[in-house]
Amino acid sequence: MSEDYYYRRQLGAAELVPAIGVGIAAGLAGFYLVQLLVQRTPLVPSPAVVREPPLPDPKSGPAGPWDRKRRG
Repeated sequence: MSEDYYYRRQLGAAELVPAIGVGIAAGLAGFYLVQLLVQRTPLVPSPAVVREPPLPDPKSGPAGPWDRKRRG
């Protein structure tokens, strides 16, 4: 045999628990981050959501005291 050969022994359950715990923690952290990104409010709204407010009916009267015209 060459000197580059390494023997790998079988790991027991007690030796695998830390590795399994790290894997589960990494998976939960990734899931949490994806949920945050999916549920966040978009910075730029989509065109389908953006709508201009309707214009007021010109026959409905003044919009306020600044819009009143003197009659006379």
